[in-house]
Amino acid sequence: MTYKPVFIRMAAAGNFERKFLLEFQKELQNLFWEHGIKATCFFSNSGSIEIDKIPSGAYTSHIGKYNTHTLFAYGQQKREESLKKVGKLDALIKVLVIVDVEIFKQGFTGTLFGEAEVGKEIAIISTAPLENHFKSSFLIKERALKEAMHELGHTLGLDHCKTPGCSMNISKDIYDIDEKKKTYCINCLNILFQGHP
Repeated sequence: MTYKPVFIRMAAAGNFERKFLLEFQKELQNLFWEHGIKATCFFSNSGSIEIDKIPSGAYTSHIGKYNTHTLFAYGQQKREESLKKVGKLDALIKVLVIVDVEIFKQGFTGTLFGEAEVGKEIAIISTAPLENHFKSSFLIKERALKEAMHELGHTLGLDHCKTPGCSMNISKDIYDIDEKKKTYCINCLNILFQGHP
């Protein structure tokens, strides 16, 4: 059972180490392949890892965080660039925006780890609230992978799931993230593969 090929453009903005992003890219792609989803994860049309500055206009001074509205626009711009690389207007291209700053969306008051709309093209995750007092890059990466699977799952059509351990579980805090896995449950996989050869 395999899902049709999907291209995931990864757009990093902030102060990231290339080693962290390279490991993240490889592990994310492997996770999708283990699910039977032929994902190609890439950072740029040239194949190199590009790290951008946080888009101007994203910072909202009266809140002290960066708004996801501007980050979605940044992700859409990256998606349009990626259409040229893939060369197919009907290709399934998703964008994962990765930032290292606190993010917010209008009307949401809790800690926001990421955001995406079901069935849309852009997913956002932030590593800022994933840090721990040990400053463990391994733990941050593990949490980021879970959130990436969650938000990209939304773009592939998945909604929140109540099956214990599924990466589509809602995360209200980092303890919720640590409790779940980097994988989709069988119910979510069944939804994903419906109608896909």
